[in-house]
Amino acid sequence: MVIDFLEKQRFIFGSLFLLANKLQVIGDQYLGKDGMTTKQWFLTVMISQFRDNHPTLSEVAELMGSSRQNVKQLALKLEEKDFLKIEKDEQDARALRLKLTEKSQEFWEKRQEQDNQFIEELFKDFSEEEVNIISSSFRKLFEKIEQMEKELT
Repeated sequence: MVIDFLEKQRFIFGSLFLLANKLQVIGDQYLGKDGMTTKQWFLTVMISQFRDNHPTLSEVAELMGSSRQNVKQLALKLEEKDFLKIEKDEQDARALRLKLTEKSQEFWEKRQEQDNQFIEELFKDFSEEEVNIISSSFRKLFEKIEQMEKELT
């Protein structure tokens, strides 16, 4: 049966949601034994993108494509586990800054080899060319989504 182009596009669109859900489930199982969820992991990754500049809650929410309230809930859970500090900004008391703790850095350093093996296992059946195509395609998709977001606001 020949699947037309629009059907393939619909398949890709639906598959992105399915993959996200399945990755979250397997990620939660993988990280859960160490007291971390996939969403909490994602938050720490986004905060680390700012390097030594401690981002505000709003900056991280925008980078994650999430609401400020959802990010705050994740941050509070990480603060309870001592992976993160939430502090008021010195110039703007309304702004909250997120700082990864020493415990967080040690946690991720300790897991680096194990996490690399997880990623390698996930992609072991893909050729370098296939990984390059997926990476390039996702970049294009992100650019298009950003363009569509701007047009809708």
